[in-house]
Amino acid sequence: VEHIVYHNDTNGYTVFSLMCQGEEIVCVGNVTSLDEGEYLKAEGEYTEHQVYGRQFKVTSMSVEVPEDEYSIERYLGAIRGVGPSLAARIVKKFKKDSFRIIEEEPERLAEIKGISERKAREIYQQFHEKQDMRQAMMFLTQYGISMSLAVKIYQEYGPKTYQVVQENPYRLADDIQGIGFKMADEIARQSGIFTDEISVKDFINQLRRNDYVSIWGFGCERYRYDGAAASNGYNFGKYCQCKHDSCKRWQTI
Repeated sequence: VEHIVYHNDTNGYTVFSLMCQGEEIVCVGNVTSLDEGEYLKAEGEYTEHQVYGRQFKVTSMSVEVPEDEYSIERYLGAIRGVGPSLAARIVKKFKKDSFRIIEEEPERLAEIKGISERKAREIYQQFHEKQDMRQAMMFLTQYGISMSLAVKIYQEYGPKTYQVVQENPYRLADDIQGIGFKMADEIARQSGIFTDEISVKDFINQLRRNDYVSIWGFGCERYRYDGAAASNGYNFGKYCQCKHDSCKRWQTI
């Protein structure tokens, strides 16, 4: 990664330039935190933008660990709280062993002038938070979740992302704008948590507990528990809560 042109923290949309075999390629796509100096393996297709010209639209990518000192320095320099100057001193001291020192012996960073023990702990924390987020993104995309939604999920749950997805993915439908019950149910099926019957029961129970579960993508509509409907098998009602009188009605789904 040669240069980050633009990055949207909300949805992960990023414009960046990538050096590939001596050629600089402009890339666009929804990616996680990406830093200059990193090595990527990217898949996608070339598109022609009417204003900015030829671009490579990234559909999937993986980050490779930098191995040369120049790339390691640029990677560390992009971490919050480190910066180019401090990164240069770290790499000058520990060279290609810099990553291992941060991960396994972070207290040794205090050997460098200008880095206190407290600063060393902060660098260690920021380094691992960056890695944790990337691992979470890779975990979420296995379920067919787009990068933009994956960013929202991680921002909402942080380290608890794995627990929520693996133990009760139906929370996603209530907490994350852009995820409905259908997607949450598909995630549950892929993770092997529920059979079809159990997943519906779980959702009905959630409706009973919370009175309703917000489902984005239906505009003003919310799913709402209807005891009469639920008593007939596993049917439940859909109720539109917008302010228009014509929309305030129950529908069987």
